[in-house]
Amino acid sequence: MFQAGVRAPRRPRGAPAYLLVAAGLTAAYLLPLPDAVRSVGVSLFGVSALVVSAVVVRRRRPGPAWTWSLVPVCAGLFLLGSALRPLAQGWTGLAAFAPDPFSLAGYVLLVVVLTRMARGVGGLRREVVCDVLVASLAAAAAAVQFLVLPVLELPGRTVFGSILAGVYPLFDVVLVLLVLDVIMSAPGVVAHRWLTGAVACLLVGDLAYAVLGRQGHFVAPTAFDAPFLLAYFLIAVAVLHLPRAGQDPVHPTSTFDAWSAPRLVVLCLSLLGAAYLASVRTDQGPVGQSASFTLLCVMIGLVVVRAVSAVNGQAAAKAVLEHRATHDALTDLPGRDEFERRVDALLAADTADAPERYVLFVDLDGFKRVNDTHGHVVGDMLLCEVAARMRAVAPADAVPARLAGDEFVLAVAGPDTAAVRCATDLLDALRRPVRLPVGDVVVSASIGLAPVRSTLSVALREADLAMYRAKSQGRNRHVLWDDALRRAIGDEVEFELDLRCAVAEQTLEVHYQAIVSLATGVPRGVEALLRWNHPLHGPISPAVFVPVLEETGLVLEVGRWVLDTALADLAAWRDAGVVGEDFLVSVNVSPRQLLDHDFADTVHGLLAVRGIAGDALLLEITESSMLEKDDRTLELLDRLRGLGVGLAVDDFGTGYSALSYLRSFPVTRVKVDRSFVSGLGGADADAAVVRAVVAVSEALGLAVTAEGVETEEQRAVLAGLGVGHGQGWLWHRAQSARDVAAYLHDAGALHHRRPVQADAKS
Repeated sequence: MFQAGVRAPRRPRGAPAYLLVAAGLTAAYLLPLPDAVRSVGVSLFGVSALVVSAVVVRRRRPGPAWTWSLVPVCAGLFLLGSALRPLAQGWTGLAAFAPDPFSLAGYVLLVVVLTRMARGVGGLRREVVCDVLVASLAAAAAAVQFLVLPVLELPGRTVFGSILAGVYPLFDVVLVLLVLDVIMSAPGVVAHRWLTGAVACLLVGDLAYAVLGRQGHFVAPTAFDAPFLLAYFLIAVAVLHLPRAGQDPVHPTSTFDAWSAPRLVVLCLSLLGAAYLASVRTDQGPVGQSASFTLLCVMIGLVVVRAVSAVNGQAAAKAVLEHRATHDALTDLPGRDEFERRVDALLAADTADAPERYVLFVDLDGFKRVNDTHGHVVGDMLLCEVAARMRAVAPADAVPARLAGDEFVLAVAGPDTAAVRCATDLLDALRRPVRLPVGDVVVSASIGLAPVRSTLSVALREADLAMYRAKSQGRNRHVLWDDALRRAIGDEVEFELDLRCAVAEQTLEVHYQAIVSLATGVPRGVEALLRWNHPLHGPISPAVFVPVLEETGLVLEVGRWVLDTALADLAAWRDAGVVGEDFLVSVNVSPRQLLDHDFADTVHGLLAVRGIAGDALLLEITESSMLEKDDRTLELLDRLRGLGVGLAVDDFGTGYSALSYLRSFPVTRVKVDRSFVSGLGGADADAAVVRAVVAVSEALGLAVTAEGVETEEQRAVLAGLGVGHGQGWLWHRAQSARDVAAYLHDAGALHHRRPVQADAKS
C-alpha cells in the first residue's frame, strides 16, 4: 500500500454559472443548425474557454510549477487544429493534413501535463508505467487491426492518413490511463475529475471520427465536434477548480493499492485483447500473426516486470515503515525500543571474553533556552546537529539513540576508561558552536555513565541518575556511576522518602520569629518558618529539605499548609488577646506557587476561612521569582495586592538585584539579607549597601526590614540608616506557636499601634 490523495479545495463561485452556460451552448450545438453556425460556435466557445483558463492559471499559479499553465496551450492547439480542419477539406497532398500537427502537438503536451501531475501526487511508479505500456500496446494493436488496416483498403485513402486515423485513439488511450492514475493517486482533487471528463470527451470524439473513416466517410458532419466542444468546457471548469495561491499544496492523505481492481481490470482486458489478436484472428497473415504473438509476449513480459516491481515496492515500503516505527523521525537515530532491542541482542551474544559495556546518558544544557528564544524549528536543527556529532564521535560498534526531547543515549563496548574517553570526546564535540540560520548557537551537555551489569533498564536508570548528578555539579561534565555514588543516591532517595512521609503524616512544624520595631523593640509581626525534626537524625536545616520539596513538587502542598497554619495561629492569638488587628504574619512563597494560576484564589479562600483581612498577611518572594517577569506572574501579584496582601522581596541584594524589578513588580517591602547586616559596625561596604537599599526603598515608597540582627551595635547602625524593622536573635529565636504567644504577650505586642508595613506603593 502506498500513500496518496489530497484535500479538496473549496468550490469556486464562478463554476456553476459557467457550467450552465456551457451546457446550454453544447445542447444548442446539437440542434439542426447550418454548419457555418456550428463552426463559429465552436470557435467562439473554444476561445472563451481558452481565455478563462489562461486568466485563472495566471492568477492562481497552482502547482506543480508550469504544469497547469500548459493546459490553456493544449486547448489552443486543439482549437487551432479544429479551425484549420474545415479549410483543409479541399486541399490535396500533405496540405490536407495541415491541422494534424497542431492537434498532435496538443496531445503531446497534454501527455506531458498529465505525467507531471501524476508525479506531483505520487503516481507514475514503475508498475504504473508498465500498466500504461501494456494498455497502450493493446490499444495500438487494436487500432492498427480495426482502424488503420481497414482504411488502407478503401479507395482514395493514403497510408499516412490511415496511420493518423489510428494515432489519435492511441493517444487517447494513453491520456485516459494517465488521467486515471492521477485520479486514483489523488481522489480528493476536484480539478482532476473535470480534467478526466475532458480527456474522456476527446476519446469519444476521436473514436467517432475513426469509425467514420473506417466506413469511408473522411469528412465528418460538424455535429461530431460536440464532444470536442464539451472537452473545451470541461478543461475550463477544471481550471476554475484549481486552489488559489497560498492555499495548501497537494499532500498525500489516503491509501492507494498497486493491485487495485481498476488496474487489474485494465491489465486483464489488455492481455485478453492481445491474445485475441494473436490466436483468434487468422485473416492477418503469417507476418501479422507473428507480430501479434510477439506483441503478446512483450506485454506478458511487462506484466512480469510490473509484478516484480510491485512486490519490491511493497517490500521497500514495509522496510521504510518499519524503520520509521523504530527510529526517531527528526534525527533518524534509533528510538528507545529499538535501542533496547539492539543492546539486549548484543548482551545475549556476548561471551565470557566479551568486553564490558557502558551506557552514556546525554542531556543537553540550555536547550530549552534555545527553543524559547529562537523557536522549535531552530531547536530541531540543533538536535539534528547534535545527533550528527554523536555519530561522528561514537565508536563504530556503538549504539546511539534518541530517547525524547534533548535526551540521547549511547551504548559503547570496552572498559570504563574507554567509556570516559568517549564521554570526554562527546563533550568537546557538543560544546563547539553550531552554525544555524539565526547565528552561532552554543550548548553543552551533562553525561552520566553506568556499566551494564545486570539488565539494561537498570543501567539506564543509573546513568540517568549520574547525569543529574553531573548537572548538579555545574553541568558540561560527565559523572561515572560507582559504589560511592550509589550510596549517596541511596541516602538521597531514603531522605526523600522520609520527607514524603513527614508531609503525609503532617509531622513538619511551623515556628515563628518576631519582626520588631528598631525604635521601640516591640514586636510588630512574625515570620512563619518551616521546621523538620527527623525522628532519627534530629532537626534538619530548611536549607537541606526545602530544595527537595521544590524538586519533588511537594512544596505546593506544604506551602498551602504553612499558609493556612500561620493564618490559623494569627487568628488564635487575636482571639486570646495577644496581638491586635494590625499585627502582621509573614509567609515565604515558593517560585512554583507563583506559577499556579489558582494561588490568588487559594490565598483569598484561606483568609476568608480564618476571618483575617489581607493587609495582615505579608508574602515573601525571592529574587529568582522576579526573574520570570511575564504577564501571568504580574497578573497574579496584582491580584494578591488587590486582596490587600503585602509583598516583600526576601534576601534582597544576594541574587539578581535590579531597580527595574522593584519598579515593575507591585512589592511593598524589601528585606535586607543577613550577609550585609553581619558586617555592620566594622565594614563600611556593608553600611553603604544598606544605605543604598534604604534610599531606593524610600524613593519607591517601600518599607525596609533587616534580617539576622544579633547585636545592639547592628541595631543602632540600622536605625541610624533609616531601617524601620528587624528580626534576629537579638530579640527572639524562632519558636513554636505556643511559646511565641507567651513572648508576644510579655513584649506588649497588643498595645503598640504603629503598623509594621508602610504600603505607600500599591
